[in-house]
Amino acid sequence: MRSWRFIDAYRHGLSGTQAAWAVKRYCGHRVLPETLMADLDQVTNSRLSDTL
Repeated sequence: MRSWRFIDAYRHGLSGTQAAWAVKRYCGHRVLPETLMADLDQVTNSRLSDTL
């Protein structure tokens, strides 16, 4: 269920927007991958460098 991934995202400390991105990007079984935070940092940093 999709709600399990949202619960796991909140446990990782993600905000609502970040959780929605992670749930949409990863389709694992109930949990998000351990590399989630590194992937999120990479996407965030690339978006920040694009705006500068």
